[in-house]
Amino acid sequence: MCPSSYIATLAGFLLVALAGSATAALEGSAPSPAVVLTNVAQVRNLTAAQAARALPTRLRGVVVDESYPPERALILTDETAGIYLLAATNLFSGFRREDLLEVEGVTDPGEFAPILLVRAARKVGTAPMPPARPATYQQLMTGALDAQLVEIAGVVRQCWRIAPDSDTWRLVVATASGSVPVRFLSSQDPNIQADAEVRFQAICLYQFNQKRQVLTPVLQVPGGLPVRVEKPAPADPYAAPVRSADNLLRFTSELAYGHRVHLHSVVTDSQPGAQLWVRDGASGLRIRTRQEERLQPGDQIDVLGFPVYGAYTLELEDAIFRRMGATNPPVPVLLTNAAAAFDHEADLVAIEARLAETQPVLDGLALFLEKDGTFFRALLRLPANPRRYPDWRPGSQVRLTGICSAVQEEMSPTMGVWRPQAFRILLRSPVDLTIVKPPSWWTLKHIIVLLGLLAAGSSLVTGVVMWLARRRLLEQERQRAMAEAEFAAILSERNRMAREIHDTLAQGLVATSLQLRLARKRAAGDPESLNRHLDAAQQLVSGSLEEARNSIWNMRSQVLETGDLASALRGILKQMADGTEVETKFEVTGRVRRLAPVIENNLLRIGQEAITNATKHAKAKRIRVELDFGEKQFRLTVNDDGRGFDTAKPASTESGFGLVGMQERAAHLKGGLNVLSAPGQGARVDLTVPLSGE
Repeated sequence: MCPSSYIATLAGFLLVALAGSATAALEGSAPSPAVVLTNVAQVRNLTAAQAARALPTRLRGVVVDESYPPERALILTDETAGIYLLAATNLFSGFRREDLLEVEGVTDPGEFAPILLVRAARKVGTAPMPPARPATYQQLMTGALDAQLVEIAGVVRQCWRIAPDSDTWRLVVATASGSVPVRFLSSQDPNIQADAEVRFQAICLYQFNQKRQVLTPVLQVPGGLPVRVEKPAPADPYAAPVRSADNLLRFTSELAYGHRVHLHSVVTDSQPGAQLWVRDGASGLRIRTRQEERLQPGDQIDVLGFPVYGAYTLELEDAIFRRMGATNPPVPVLLTNAAAAFDHEADLVAIEARLAETQPVLDGLALFLEKDGTFFRALLRLPANPRRYPDWRPGSQVRLTGICSAVQEEMSPTMGVWRPQAFRILLRSPVDLTIVKPPSWWTLKHIIVLLGLLAAGSSLVTGVVMWLARRRLLEQERQRAMAEAEFAAILSERNRMAREIHDTLAQGLVATSLQLRLARKRAAGDPESLNRHLDAAQQLVSGSLEEARNSIWNMRSQVLETGDLASALRGILKQMADGTEVETKFEVTGRVRRLAPVIENNLLRIGQEAITNATKHAKAKRIRVELDFGEKQFRLTVNDDGRGFDTAKPASTESGFGLVGMQERAAHLKGGLNVLSAPGQGARVDLTVPLSGE
């Protein structure tokens, strides 16, 4: 069998800690001048503070057993009591059980009971083992029997070897009042098996806490002493009569306490290596076992276990089982009301209830439920740190199937019938809960969330309206400022044109008129003078024409007075392509808006020149014009598939708006003009103009 959890801590480990503390005290303390203690009882009667004074001690007693650490520790008994001895070196390497010793040393408080730190020891003979003291479980639990030789009788619950190649065995022995762990060093008697009655002598040691308080006794059988079997276990434990769970622990004058019982049962749930639940007849039963075999609901098993009192009904512990077959899984008992749960402790039940709340806990998911005014809990076992929990919404009407378990209470009747007041359901898997009716959507939580969303939405709408209104005001302000700037630019342009005409074209025409009058007066008598005046008039007309061209160059286009840049370029493209087979495409991206007049005018002329070149000179079949109104930059692109030209030697045009003129206008706008073309490969005009100064 596997060891029970409460004897995993070995007596040897307890003595290691005790030895370490005592050795440190031995090496760092000095005897105080006091009366020499001469028997063990005197040392054991000291308080921890008194023992810490390193009182000189001289004892004469017999070795009962070796202890830990080896060759440095012994259990010594004189006519008054037993005590733990510890030496700083391997002082006890030559001593054995029943050796009579004289030892000298000083006292030490130890970690639980006073001990003796030995400085000198010598063997003076041999002596028989002292008689063992019969002890009950209650006497062992007091802590007063530390390092004493006691005699115990009981029924073996478990027996196992600590390692395959070790002669050290472990037992769990049940006495009339409780179970104690036992350690012994010898070859195992084959009759020492679970359910055997045994009697033995052992040194009583303890597991304790840092406050020097007893946790549990740990018995160590001295080497060479036997564990006597007073009544062997049955040769075939499964040959014992089959009992009914309903009849266990009921009144009888014949049943001996402490032995295993034999049941035939059907499994309802199992946790391998820990416990399982079965249905035996009409009753449910919980069984504690260390067997790792996995069982399924419906498996039929033979069970041998020790009956004990659970929280409300009988349980079996330290059980073994064997699978005999399988049948249909047990049908859960339907509980029509919560009070009926107490009649089906440890059985498989089903109940409908309202789910009030779910809460993750250390070993799974806790569910809080309500049935007809009675509140109870359910627990779903889940692996550690599950990826997700079942989506069970509070307020749902659910049906649960699981193991019913009464909750142990602090207060219960002193006699008579005890009915517990609370229970819980242990779910075996998520499929044990089904939703009968989902919760109403109009819960308090949802109403609060809805009101919160409405309030947030109202605030958001108000904010958006205010933002849009502010943006509209800003846009109106910007457009008004742009209109004012545009009007000022137009007025300034008209004034400039008036000055230009007055200073150039008007004066030139006046001079031309004067020359023509002179030519008319002299035409009859002086042909040479006539030619001279006509030449002068021609020069004046040419100069005035040049001045007119220069003025027109800087004048804002009429189409920009009635529309924006995009509509003007779109109109030019349509006008140039009408009546031809040229395929055109015009695209505008970004936030279309009016630009400064001087910028729009120059952009219009550059775009007009590029479109004219593509239609008249390049003989293009497809022309694509793209305008991109960026926040910081404007971009104009004209693509055609015409015959192209050599960008290193561009052809001049009669209008003066050729490539050189386009580059001058781009430079005036502090922009970049990039012309890509080659003979027979079309042309691409790409203009970018910064708008930071817009």
